[in-house]
Amino acid sequence: MKPINRLVVGISLAILVVAPISMAQVIEEITVTARKKSENLQDVPISVNIITSKMLDRRGIKDLRDVVKMDASLIFDKGFAPDDIRVVVRGIDNGRGRPVVATIIDGVDISSEALATAGASQLISPRLIDIERIEIVKGPQIALYGRTAFAGAIQYVTKGASEEPEITASLDVAQDGFYEARFSASAPVSDTLGIRFNALIWDFDGFHTNQTTGNKVGGGDGRSASILFDWDPTEKLSVRTRIDTVKDAYASPAQAFVPYNVIRPVPAAASWCNGGWVHDASCNGYAQALEAVMASKPSDGYAAGLYPYASPWYPLKPAYPGGPMIPDADKVGYGSNGSQIDQETGTIYGGRFDDMEHWAIVGAIPDGDTLFVTQDINVAHPGPNKGWSDMFGSKKEGERLQINLEYDLGVGTFSSITHVADMWVAQQYDIDKRSLTWFNQEWDVNGPVKLFSQEFRLQTESDGPFNMAVGALYWHEKKTQTSTGMSVRGFGERCFVDVLRNAVTGDIISLTDLGPNYWQGPCGHSDINIVDFQHDTYLARPPDDMIRDTVSTSLYSLIDYDFNDRLTMTFELRWVDEKEDLTANQSQGLADGGATNSGSSSVSLCGSHIRCDATGGAPGPGAPLLYLPVVVGCDTQTVVGFDPATGPIYDKCSWWAATPTRFAPTTRQEPITFTVADNYVTPKLVLRYAVTDDVMIYGSYAEAKKPGGFSTLGTGAFGFDPNGDGNPDEVIYKPEAMKVWEIGFKTMLKGSRLRLNGAVFFEDYTDKQTQVQKVFGGQLGSVTENADGGEAMGLELDFAYAATDQISISGGYTYLDTEYTDFTLPSRSAGELARVGNCTRVDDYLGSGDSTCLATRNGNQFERAPKHAATLNVMYEDEIQLGDKNGTFFVELNSRFQDKRFIDNSNDAYVKDYWRFDLRTGISSGPWDAILYVQNLLDDDTVLSAGTGPDIGNSGFRFGMVFTSLQHEVLAYPGGPVVATYVTPDITGQYGNGSNPGPKVVPAPMIRNMWYANLPDPRQIGMRVSYSF
Repeated sequence: MKPINRLVVGISLAILVVAPISMAQVIEEITVTARKKSENLQDVPISVNIITSKMLDRRGIKDLRDVVKMDASLIFDKGFAPDDIRVVVRGIDNGRGRPVVATIIDGVDISSEALATAGASQLISPRLIDIERIEIVKGPQIALYGRTAFAGAIQYVTKGASEEPEITASLDVAQDGFYEARFSASAPVSDTLGIRFNALIWDFDGFHTNQTTGNKVGGGDGRSASILFDWDPTEKLSVRTRIDTVKDAYASPAQAFVPYNVIRPVPAAASWCNGGWVHDASCNGYAQALEAVMASKPSDGYAAGLYPYASPWYPLKPAYPGGPMIPDADKVGYGSNGSQIDQETGTIYGGRFDDMEHWAIVGAIPDGDTLFVTQDINVAHPGPNKGWSDMFGSKKEGERLQINLEYDLGVGTFSSITHVADMWVAQQYDIDKRSLTWFNQEWDVNGPVKLFSQEFRLQTESDGPFNMAVGALYWHEKKTQTSTGMSVRGFGERCFVDVLRNAVTGDIISLTDLGPNYWQGPCGHSDINIVDFQHDTYLARPPDDMIRDTVSTSLYSLIDYDFNDRLTMTFELRWVDEKEDLTANQSQGLADGGATNSGSSSVSLCGSHIRCDATGGAPGPGAPLLYLPVVVGCDTQTVVGFDPATGPIYDKCSWWAATPTRFAPTTRQEPITFTVADNYVTPKLVLRYAVTDDVMIYGSYAEAKKPGGFSTLGTGAFGFDPNGDGNPDEVIYKPEAMKVWEIGFKTMLKGSRLRLNGAVFFEDYTDKQTQVQKVFGGQLGSVTENADGGEAMGLELDFAYAATDQISISGGYTYLDTEYTDFTLPSRSAGELARVGNCTRVDDYLGSGDSTCLATRNGNQFERAPKHAATLNVMYEDEIQLGDKNGTFFVELNSRFQDKRFIDNSNDAYVKDYWRFDLRTGISSGPWDAILYVQNLLDDDTVLSAGTGPDIGNSGFRFGMVFTSLQHEVLAYPGGPVVATYVTPDITGQYGNGSNPGPKVVPAPMIRNMWYANLPDPRQIGMRVSYSF
């Protein structure tokens, strides 16, 4: 359905909802604690949105995604992993670094940055229980909330113990196997002690099906509980103690691989011929020769007769339709099974030996009904799902203790907040989002997250013009992650070629496949089904631990000064000292036949360092060709000890890709520890002026800083110390800084029937942390880098209007104009350069002697930052008669619009704009409440969230050796006939040999990008019933 049609339908529904008209009500006053003290919402000089307890219940807000839907300035996004959730506010996205929006529970920041994935959900129970209200605070709030409130905060204020006994139970059931049961009880135990207990259990099958297994994905199940004690031993002292426990399991996310739709060339300045590193056949270099041999087939003639017809190197074809498979001498590239299509040429192994063109996605991500989940099963990792079922997704289990103490000093209040959390988190999922026979990338991590924080605060409450608050915060998190993830491939190309060129023109005179001469087999592609080898690979893969220990200490102050009854100045300041120790493995490995600093999870069985089917050659001139089958398997003949009773003790399984010499990749782990530290000050100045009792304007200036750190997400690709020099500079990123100017207003109009608030803001970035790709040691990985500059300008409006006693309308609108103003970074990734579309070549980058590209994204929009977003809610509520009892009836329509937004900073692919509508209606009578709801009323299938990453499974891993000779012609006289020729090695280096007349090694990995989409939820109908007594 087109966006305009969705809007027309939504407006029509809204008209039906609000048809009755009667006298108007007034907007209720809302109290918030956004500035760590109780204030009227309209008096707070900050952009704040409130979700009340009544709204939570009626709209069935269950988790953070539902919360974000309530505010036009917020976006909920998902990354690779089930736990990888990201909240974007005012166009500010954390990408894969520390969260930019603090998650606060009763004054405690429980935000936690993951090691293996992005997001901030490690310590959050996704299902919300016993919430009194939610405060969404926008703009930098570091001085108020601390280290992660770079762009804002979401504060959950929980319910306290009740003054009278109360019990509430509810049941929510919906389509696709969803149910949720909640129970809450509260009562006073004595005059000074009250208690509240809450429990929740839920289960959901999921909306979508994994086509590989037939199982549902995107669902989950869990349970959580909390107990709270409110103790007031004296009139001055109050202590609240709360204990939470959670045990949740989320299935693999409903993420689908998005097919490519365009081929993008790498900029010419990045080619090998122009001084770069990319192997470009158009320059008549050795890539041209390798491609010519790869593109040939035995029936072409140059190799005719060299290989017998029964050669195992030929791909297979059916002898006749439905008949047996026989060798096919008319296929290029000598594929071992012919199952993989070269997506650039449309042929099987189409003879490519460069990476000057890359498949990509340009334009809109297709709708969800055209995409399918095709994720791999858990092949190797232990567990009940091994060998037959989906990856388990994510699991979370743990407890949280919080003690809030307040003491009335007469002139002010002393507060102490103590928080302890201990959570165990595990994730397992399919990174490449497809089930491929020749490649599998299983991610499997688990480990504890332990957090302790202590805050002390002293706040004055005088009647005079001056008030202040001072405080100190100690925050210590230790996170350990054990990884046994694997990236296993069994495919690639290998070629040994002799080239004879004309010494004058450079034209190729002849090509000879030297593979059999070197007992390598012919030039071409080979692959195997790796399923049978993944268990052995897992056994030989040593687990590696990553430990991050973060300590943050800060002092803060907040000063209010009233110049008069209408003008107030507020000055906020926080000093932060933070240190991060990261211990990880410097993984040393062998990939594709050469030593690299690849991550411990990267394993190449065969393909480019040795064929997957057979090597072989001729023992002498005229002798028949011999085949030496390549066996990939598990070596059980390695003696590791001796038992006098039983004899030799053999290694259980020493993994190897069998070659004639059993030379194979191995991995060793070298733990290293590095530290980053920083201290900084973040000030904020606010002027507030009450124009009238109902109109307030304010202006503010704030500085925010987000510390730097380590790009831990790339370590699986190329190790924590990519170049092995004992210094992880390659994966360190700098702090990010932002200056924000904001002017806003808050009004109550039309006799308090209309609340209209708004703000205009400008954000100026320095060293914005964003995601790019880098190549180290032949390995490509994603790392966090700093863009020197970026700007965002925006407008926010939100309103609530009590049109009549029965009808209320509320909503919001956000406009964003974002731009990278100084985003030029070095890149050696051909795929990234193809997407960015430009390259300024630097031959001696920073004096390293290496050539590189400077790629610029200047002028691009921020990722995940739509220009327009809006929410609109219409509700009709009235009293009704139910027999001899009175009741309340309501019907509510909620809608949300979001403009298109780019997936990442290359600005090539985007998710489309959309309108979404939810409808609910309900009846309340005495202790009973019943609500019928329809989520995604119009069953819109627009993809709301998508992302990108390396596509290893459809990349190319090629190894070539080229011997180049030059044929010189002897002329009878200048311009005369050729009377003789002679051949010399190419010692000039014009065609790749350099001064060495031997072979030129040509590794040519082509690492593609992959796009995935989080499939949208379809229409869902459900009912929620609750009973209170």
